[in-house]
Amino acid sequence: MDKNEIKRANRKALPKFMLIMVICFIIGGTIGFCSAKYGLNTLAGGMKNAGMFFGTYIAPWLMLAAAVIVPVVCVPIYQSATKLLASWDGENEEMSDTIDEKLSIVIWITSAALILSYFLITASYANGFETFKTETSGALFLAGIIGFLIIMIEAVIFQQKCVDTTKKMNPEKTASVYDTKFQKKWMESCDEAEKIMIGKCAFKAYAATNTVCTILSIVLAVCALVFGIGFLPSLVVCLIWIVNQSVYCKEALKYSKEGNKIS
Repeated sequence: MDKNEIKRANRKALPKFMLIMVICFIIGGTIGFCSAKYGLNTLAGGMKNAGMFFGTYIAPWLMLAAAVIVPVVCVPIYQSATKLLASWDGENEEMSDTIDEKLSIVIWITSAALILSYFLITASYANGFETFKTETSGALFLAGIIGFLIIMIEAVIFQQKCVDTTKKMNPEKTASVYDTKFQKKWMESCDEAEKIMIGKCAFKAYAATNTVCTILSIVLAVCALVFGIGFLPSLVVCLIWIVNQSVYCKEALKYSKEGNKIS
């Protein structure tokens, strides 16, 4: 692409970019004005009370519910995959893809449940030692801890079973899910087609993370002004964002150098 083409591409994209920036400034300014004029910052106390109530009386029940729902949903899917594997002739690619899909769904559900459990256990901690002032709240807290541990165990067992099932379909994959270098060894055992697929998925995840972090950083900046939540939530989001960007750039530089050596 020559200089003129680069300029034309920039001129074409610039108006849309400027429009988005103007809209963001208008929204931010409106929220700031309304918060100052109508005292929206007084909502912070109500939100804090609601959060404490959620963490004390709702989060533990959600944790226990998740601990029950995960096996109820995942066991039939996993059993369906193992039944297909038992009848697989080793060549039917359509059946192989179906098995992989079912195993991926199990891993997806257990991973989502594990992430949810981390949020719920944090919500349970939000009330601090005030939680133990009553027997009811203390009992619910302990129930939440038990639910959290159950979800962790379920996630590990289900994902280990899924990995072992995948290894039965692909004998060249030998890494154990309990190996501290599992991901590295698993990547090394993948063929080129699998590595390309992983690369495409990783880039989609990278782009989605950038978008979500951008939105969250804007929302948290506004919340810091309106609700006085401080800078720590924004710090956490920006830390994730920086790590995401840094790892991507570091790996891009690494593989760029390797590519130049090969060429």
